[in-house]
Amino acid sequence: MRRVVLWVFLVFFACPLVAKEGSSGPELKVDESELAATTHKEGLERLGNFGKLHLFGYGELHYNNPIGSSADLIDFHRMVLGVGYDFNDWLKFESEVDFEHAFKEPELEFAQLDFLIRPWFNVRVGSLLMPMGVINQHHEPPLFYSVERPEFYRVIIPTSWQEGGVGIYGDLPAGFDYQVYGVSMLDASGFTGSTGFRGGRGHVGEQSARDFGVAGRLQYKGTPGLRIGTSLLMGNTGQGDATISGGLLSIIEADAKYSFQGIDLDGAFAFTNLSDAGNVNTARLAATPTFTNFVASQMLGWYLEGAYHLFHHLLPNTRHDLVVFGRFEDFNTQHKMPAGFAASAVNDRNTVTAGISYLPIPQVAIKADYMFNWNKANAGTDQFNLGVGFYY
Repeated sequence: MRRVVLWVFLVFFACPLVAKEGSSGPELKVDESELAATTHKEGLERLGNFGKLHLFGYGELHYNNPIGSSADLIDFHRMVLGVGYDFNDWLKFESEVDFEHAFKEPELEFAQLDFLIRPWFNVRVGSLLMPMGVINQHHEPPLFYSVERPEFYRVIIPTSWQEGGVGIYGDLPAGFDYQVYGVSMLDASGFTGSTGFRGGRGHVGEQSARDFGVAGRLQYKGTPGLRIGTSLLMGNTGQGDATISGGLLSIIEADAKYSFQGIDLDGAFAFTNLSDAGNVNTARLAATPTFTNFVASQMLGWYLEGAYHLFHHLLPNTRHDLVVFGRFEDFNTQHKMPAGFAASAVNDRNTVTAGISYLPIPQVAIKADYMFNWNKANAGTDQFNLGVGFYY
């Protein structure tokens, strides 16, 4: 059955791939930075402009087949509806509502007011997507090649991650840009050894606000085809729990991408440190005596990805794009444990994802990939994925 599904998928996107320059539709020979520039969060031209009102969003449908399991799933994973309004030329509002899993889990993805003062100094306030890495703020499905987001952005940096906050951002000379925000913080009572800080997100929905922190990002895009960035976060996560000495969390991240002659080379690295992990685990045990999924003092993760745009040389005049890619991920959510708590080998993981992504236009991607998953416990379940994603 999986072979039939794959052949149908391949036949479906083997439509007019040899369209010439006179064909309708936007040229797709663009790099990631140009794609991101068409999305609403860059503040540039959007497809759904109606005077001061702007409509935008994205969605993605996934089919997941864990190999050797009967737990196949089809899921309209995300349907995101966005609206923005320009009060005037210096005060703008934007927001997105995410209806996950076919409207089963509604969530505010972000809602922010931007006070545009100078190109190098602007103020943003609201429920903000954290400036940690690239995909947390730019996760529209055509902007990454795999069906699912990288595992790195699931357990090391818990995308999508938003916090209430206020701060500044802008463009600097020589191709640099920056963001710095004071933000609410995660709740350590939701941290685990297998999913890291993901369970500590409050989604700015009546979440605990006893602790705050600072998050920032510095990025360079001054050389064509090159993007280099680094992100930093620091803040307490105890949220008033007297048994935790603040739960100071620090995250440092670095990423880079270089595109040339139809080739993309991409990578990211992140290191986290939770200073009071032992007290966090003790508090979890006090609340749930059977708890064993202990959070680590340190987590470590990285990935490298290579991709080639097949039509760049084969069909240089086509407006379609067909990308083959491979990505290697190495991530350990229990890299270092606090005294008295042991790590589990299943949390020291690797994933290799290989696949193909067809984009008939920049806003639509049809994807297939295979994930090879394993860990230090010599276990893991591979997975075959199909997906379609879009943004507008």
